Amino acid sequence: MTRLSSPIENLKSSYTVVVIGSGYGGSIAASRLARAGQQVCILERGKEFQPGEYPKTQSKALAQMQIDLPQHHLGSHTALYDFHVNKDINVFIGCGLGGTSLVNANVSLQAEPRVFADSRWPKELRDDVGTLLAAGYRRAEEMLKPTPYPENFPPLPKLQALEKSSKYLNEKFYRPPINVTFQDGVNHVGVEQNKCNLCGDCVSGCNNKAKNTVLMNYLPDAKNHGAEIYTQVSVRRVERQGNRWLVHYQLLNTGQESFNAPTMFVSADIVILAAGTLGSTEILLRSQAAGLAVSEKLGHNFTGNGDVLAFGYNTEQVINGIGFGDRPENAQEPVGPCITGIIDMREQPQLDNGLVIEEGSIPGGLAAILPQTLAAAAKILGKDTDSGLGDRIEEKIREVESLTHGAYTGAVRNTQTYLVMTHDDAAGQMYLENDRLRIKWQDVGSQPIFQRVNNRLTEATEPLGGTQIPNPIWSDAFGHDLVTVHPLGGCILAEDAEHGVVNHKGQVFASNQGTNVYENLYVADGSIVPRTLGVNPLLTISALAERCCTLIAKDRGWTINYDLTTPPIVNGDTTRSTTVGIQFTETMRGYFSTAVKDDNYQPAFWQGKQDNSPLEFTVTVIADDLDKLLNDPEHLGKIVGIVKAPILSPEALTVTNSDFNLFVVQQGQQNTRQMRYRLHMMTQSGQRYYLKGFKQIHDDPGFDVWSDTTTLFITVYEGDSENDPIVGQGILKIQPMDFIKQMTTMKVTNADTIGERLQAIDRFSRFFAGTLAEVYI
Repeated sequence: MTRLSSPIENLKSSYTVVVIGSGYGGSIAASRLARAGQQVCILERGKEFQPGEYPKTQSKALAQMQIDLPQHHLGSHTALYDFHVNKDINVFIGCGLGGTSLVNANVSLQAEPRVFADSRWPKELRDDVGTLLAAGYRRAEEMLKPTPYPENFPPLPKLQALEKSSKYLNEKFYRPPINVTFQDGVNHVGVEQNKCNLCGDCVSGCNNKAKNTVLMNYLPDAKNHGAEIYTQVSVRRVERQGNRWLVHYQLLNTGQESFNAPTMFVSADIVILAAGTLGSTEILLRSQAAGLAVSEKLGHNFTGNGDVLAFGYNTEQVINGIGFGDRPENAQEPVGPCITGIIDMREQPQLDNGLVIEEGSIPGGLAAILPQTLAAAAKILGKDTDSGLGDRIEEKIREVESLTHGAYTGAVRNTQTYLVMTHDDAAGQMYLENDRLRIKWQDVGSQPIFQRVNNRLTEATEPLGGTQIPNPIWSDAFGHDLVTVHPLGGCILAEDAEHGVVNHKGQVFASNQGTNVYENLYVADGSIVPRTLGVNPLLTISALAERCCTLIAKDRGWTINYDLTTPPIVNGDTTRSTTVGIQFTETMRGYFSTAVKDDNYQPAFWQGKQDNSPLEFTVTVIADDLDKLLNDPEHLGKIVGIVKAPILSPEALTVTNSDFNLFVVQQGQQNTRQMRYRLHMMTQSGQRYYLKGFKQIHDDPGFDVWSDTTTLFITVYEGDSENDPIVGQGILKIQPMDFIKQMTTMKVTNADTIGERLQAIDRFSRFFAGTLAEVYI
């Protein structure tokens, strides 16, 4: 399978543009600035999921869940479904290459023009609504290709039910544009896509290549124009150093966190924060705590975009609102894309009273838990919209059918899912607590608009003859807490730092007052939106990001090539191995002296110890091709990580583009092997060093296997190679406790099954033990 992301060991030490995040804002920034001929790098916290790899079953969906609780974090930090639990409002976002576009419902609608008349938007942007912002909308639509559910496709019961509700409410109904493909073929950026198979599993991840996530357009377009993409990279903070920016990051799923390793860094001329509302705000808050001057408005004006989730349970008509999951397509009735219809009630005399109601589908991976969950919620929280003994009997029969035969029958089959967007007061606040992002927003669920929404949903359910169930956490028992899938705000646009965090271009204000900005630090995602939009926000976020890129290019005299008529380059990273590989992380500690430089390592070690000149590293050794590692005479792997050497730099040095050789036969000595390390290191000030090290594997008198395999003799050079001047020498060793940790970091990559992983570990272990036996026995 072709991957867009590159191996982390290919990450360079510096770029013209570093984009943090890969959702709508990040992918647009990368695509447009790569099209402007700039050297662009994307850093994404999550993994790369391609169609065919999204969970279809409950067990696999659970394995891809992470939950951020007030006191601790559950699950992998790279799991796809990312839940943030707070006292007042909970947030669901996507974590992966493509961001929340992977798990959203695809609706591409423009915000009402009245939204942009609000004085919370900077005047410069309000003046651009008909020009640059309109062009941003147009360019986003050109790339995302939104289109309504086709009239010539199969009729969808959930869509028909929503239309019935709209007539009862006497409100406007239509099929909104959605980012879904309804015909087979190669798209405008060279990616092959399939027409929608109507499975209904949009929000758990489209396995059919039909959903127009940014993984299908902006990201491959960025790749086609030279951008580099790296995943499982968690950016912690940014730091200004002269005219450059340092982006501090941690590698995830490598084991480096087991050693409490310092962050690595990459430098950039321009940094664009696009890690989403939560991510960008958290990074800037952490940067602020580390000394970066920004506005005190950072974290304020958080909004859930007025999101409400509810259900019309056990109606009198079939809805078919449960996705296929792992059930065979040819045996299922069509569900359709997640959202295909909208009741649009935005044109109210008072803007903030407007709302939209959309129907939805629930992923098939959750089907098993729905009969019991919805039945219990209906009993405790539900409001039956019809009455009569006969009706109650029919409802009970349908409920028993679902409880007995599953979600694709009876009451659950007849359940409508409602997704509502309206307007809240955007008064939430994000902040750091114990270095973790939290959200507070007292009594948000008690705002009158949410009761009005609940009343309208009861009315919408009446013509269907069902029981209206509000979101279970929006209840007295849970303090009327809310849940949102559309978080906005935190780094809001404003005319000055007294009112917001970034200016109309997205440039971060450089103090707590005035209009001075960091010229080369931008935010371009949902966090810059200063108020609710009242409708699905993806298209507006995209338009704002397009506008930001236009202004970045204009200010620097760059030209963005928007042409989509030339044949695209085949996307994908040809250097990315899809073979089974192996990696592990190790820490070595010792002493290093700049006074001894004559290949006499032991005196250098003792001199370094006497001078209190320690040197240690934590590095991850990566072999993407296990066969090549074991069979090639060079036994080559790659290395990334950090080095701590106070005599060279007060901060940790970052190691990139470095090599490791496992058990190389030393020339002329068949009974001797060497493990070789070649580390390219860079300080935060830009000084480069080169570390050359070796472990000598040779049978000397006594038991020396442990000593040989855990002792590294090092020489450090000032520059990029051993041809540069020697700085000093020393010896590093693996401590027993570090070795135990190292064993826990052993990881097999690109293995599809547990059997493949175990086989790879067995092959590596046999090679390692066999080589040692060959030398010592």
